[in-house]
Amino acid sequence: MSNLEALLLLSICAGAFLMPFICRRLALPSPVGEILYGLCLGLFFKEEFHQTTIITFLGELGFIMLMYLAGLEINFEKIKITPKKELFLYILMVIVVVLFSVGTTVFLQQEPVYALLYLTTAVGLLFPVLKETEVLGSDTGQRLLIIGSIGEVVSLVSLTLFILYYRFGFSLQSLIHLGQMAAFVLAAYIIYKLFRLLVWWFPVLSRPFLETGDPAQSGIRANFVNMFFFVALAALLDMELIVGAFLGGMAFGLIFKKREKVQKRIGAFAYGFLIPVFFIEVGLRFDIENFLDIHVVVMGLVISFIIFFVRIMAALVLFLSPLSLMEIVLIPVSTSFSLTLLVAIAAFGLEQQIINQSQAASILLAAILTALIYPAITKRIIHSISQEKQG
Repeated sequence: MSNLEALLLLSICAGAFLMPFICRRLALPSPVGEILYGLCLGLFFKEEFHQTTIITFLGELGFIMLMYLAGLEINFEKIKITPKKELFLYILMVIVVVLFSVGTTVFLQQEPVYALLYLTTAVGLLFPVLKETEVLGSDTGQRLLIIGSIGEVVSLVSLTLFILYYRFGFSLQSLIHLGQMAAFVLAAYIIYKLFRLLVWWFPVLSRPFLETGDPAQSGIRANFVNMFFFVALAALLDMELIVGAFLGGMAFGLIFKKREKVQKRIGAFAYGFLIPVFFIEVGLRFDIENFLDIHVVVMGLVISFIIFFVRIMAALVLFLSPLSLMEIVLIPVSTSFSLTLLVAIAAFGLEQQIINQSQAASILLAAILTALIYPAITKRIIHSISQEKQG
């Protein structure tokens, strides 16, 4: 490792530590600040970044942990107790989002990757927004998390199919890989069922997976084993590692209901270092000069608007529910800032040469804009709903 590479690594670690404090002062989401910090670092360390494998490794590990935690955070118990009519409307809304996204892409004669951008939903940034507004445990907060979770699962499936399409097109090889994916899901389901049965018969088996106070931190270790098992299984089947990580988190969440303590410990480690490194690394991949291009800025604004537009159109189905007008408006706004997955699509598309630097910069700009604009609107609407209920 050269002196400049060591200095780059030190700068990234310093940024991962300092950016949350700076972002709090500037009222910015930390991931946005970390991406911007990475863009600025790229002005000085662009060549060193491409030569330093440890940073790429840490960034990829951070991304894997981000997707694992996304799967772990899905509360299936809340989904199970949701009334069937209500759940049907939420699923219908997500389906309509997908249809409008595809329709908009066809109408505007854009590449298929844009349909994926428009339909993508993630709860990574929604969770802290709901926590900050103190509605996480309320009906409104749980409703938003359920819709976001359904959307995130659909987004991950869509991302997997998208990757498959761009790698193999409509061919026999695609069918073979679809079969491998089905085998992967089936294997994950069988493992889940067997382990859940064992835990039911022998409850003591769950202790090592959830224990956080013992010197060995067996719960943390068990989660890492689980995560890398699914990641390795995905790699053996030539699937994206992040899909394996996401399914691993989902499987753990389905088996272990009382996972809050171990989830908090893993989240503290991941969000404290590895995930910030991922966002900084994403910023390092891009040239800041691309964001000065007027075409990139216009496209970023257009993507940001369409993301919200397809959701506001899909939310029309919610008029069949007993929700108030403000609550119906809140749902499309609160599901319009899928920062993590938008960043992932931009990074993956650039890496696989599906999109060029200019398109990737537009997507990254849209991710930043949606993370700045829509959370602020979400907070305001939640505040208005709270006042309305109190009044």
